[in-house]
Amino acid sequence: MLDASASTPDRHSTQPAPRHVTVIGAGIIGASIAYHLARRHAKVTLVEKHTPAQATTRTSFAWLNANSKTPYDYYRLNYDGLLGWYRLQQELPDAFDIQWGGSVAWCSSDADEIAALAHTVREHQPWGYPIHDINAAELQRLLPQVSTGEFGGGWHSSVDGTLDPVAATQALVSAACAYGAELVQADVTGLATQQTRVTEVVTAHGQWATDAVIIAAGNDTPALAEQLGIAVPMLDSYGILAHSTPVEKRLPRILLPSGADIKQNPDGRVVTGENFGDSGATPATEAVGQALLDKASEFLPELGRLTLDFVTRGKRVLPVDERPIIGTGADIDNAYVAVTHSGITLAPVIGQLLAIEVLDGIATEQLAPFRPTRFDGVER
Repeated sequence: MLDASASTPDRHSTQPAPRHVTVIGAGIIGASIAYHLARRHAKVTLVEKHTPAQATTRTSFAWLNANSKTPYDYYRLNYDGLLGWYRLQQELPDAFDIQWGGSVAWCSSDADEIAALAHTVREHQPWGYPIHDINAAELQRLLPQVSTGEFGGGWHSSVDGTLDPVAATQALVSAACAYGAELVQADVTGLATQQTRVTEVVTAHGQWATDAVIIAAGNDTPALAEQLGIAVPMLDSYGILAHSTPVEKRLPRILLPSGADIKQNPDGRVVTGENFGDSGATPATEAVGQALLDKASEFLPELGRLTLDFVTRGKRVLPVDERPIIGTGADIDNAYVAVTHSGITLAPVIGQLLAIEVLDGIATEQLAPFRPTRFDGVER
């Protein structure tokens, strides 16, 4: 169990015994779920086979946004998630170091790229998202320290942010433990059931009774969910990110030039990849990482040539239809899954909504389009 950094809240003596909820997986999604449950006085066991944030979460670019999300229901959920980070900063002052400078995307003269950027603005402005077209002068005003090159079109999304996903996950786990959650390091090997309910969680080091289970184990979720008859079909998709050694803080915003994504973490490391595409079998070698940083350096001449500290290759948590899979299956009443590609952005709202669903027995409208039952009877 992590050391609690804050006092566990008092519980009134007349309250009924708290429900015991087991959350499997301590990435950003599992950590947020555990926090929101524990904050509502559930008895929470957060079980993780490694340590928090060491799988996909560690390899995320962690762009907090909703401007790349469609259709509307998925956009709305992401916007609620984005706003949830503002809420979490109020609930847990000083726990998160979030850069709220927005993001800026631009390209040169390629007609298709210009049209794609303009389409993003035209699609999301009617939904109320604070995004707008920019010209070359505004690009320079927003990014005076950046060598932007030739300008053909672009946009500024003012509400976006970014953070260090590992630090954020650790902060949520610590906050959950401060509310009484227990972090257990173990590999879940089975889920015992009776009729329509999960009754026990089984690990190599022991087992325990539980009132509900939430599987938020990233790419390990399908195998666990299959034991309960819940279909969680996933795609194989990989992403490589290069992390520089710490340098002077110069980037107040996320940069999205054509063919690259660039940000700077609070510790000064510049993090960069290639516009979120699947890297396939490309290995995470030193040469690959340095090449990514060299490309980023072209936009950041004031920082000189960036030096590679480390490079990561992560397998994305990507459902087959690229939409979240959240909720219960058709056969087990008290077992939930929670997997999504937009995990960093969505973590606050998924934690909030699942706490309502598990503890209050309410099926929330925001999660209705994303139930795992949509795959029942579908050939995969």
